Amino acid sequence: MKPIHLRNVPPPEETFDHSSFIENLASYIRPENYLELGVRCGKTFKKVSPLCSKATGVDIANPQFVIPNNSVYLETTTDEFFEKISPDEKYDLIFIDADHSHEQSLKDFLNAEKHLIDDGFIILHDTYPFDSYLFKPELCNDCYKTALYIKQNLYTRFEILTLPFNPGLTLVKKMPQNKQLIYL
Repeated sequence: MKPIHLRNVPPPEETFDHSSFIENLASYIRPENYLELGVRCGKTFKKVSPLCSKATGVDIANPQFVIPNNSVYLETTTDEFFEKISPDEKYDLIFIDADHSHEQSLKDFLNAEKHLIDDGFIILHDTYPFDSYLFKPELCNDCYKTALYIKQNLYTRFEILTLPFNPGLTLVKKMPQNKQLIYL
């Protein structure tokens, strides 16, 4: 039987519409405060921001789309963003799709964790490269190592699931005091 991650692979195209998946998730959780690191052309940001009370996009490039009324777009690096943000700023949903190196994506994750509510979600993109050519810095690079790091080292604080669809999406949910059930 062919492995799941190879069933819909017409290289080099992305076979999984992560933006629609995140939009669908957001339609259920209705984030009060959404953060997207690495907005690029705004495909995901434009789909998710209407479902939020407030949305913040962070990217090093000028936006190439109209910023929705409930949104803020900051043209800066993720490091500069986290240096300036208030420690009290909290998000329910954070999408990380900026620098795809393991070093920077882990740094972004650890910074984002400080601003995530209990039971909130962090989503990482490009975490399941199906072929070695995707290890190029402009593609997935080695950010899959960040998902592995979280699984191996932070499992007491998070639930984690990587969807094995090209190029991969990892959902990380912050558990309050390592509890699965809300009524405990």
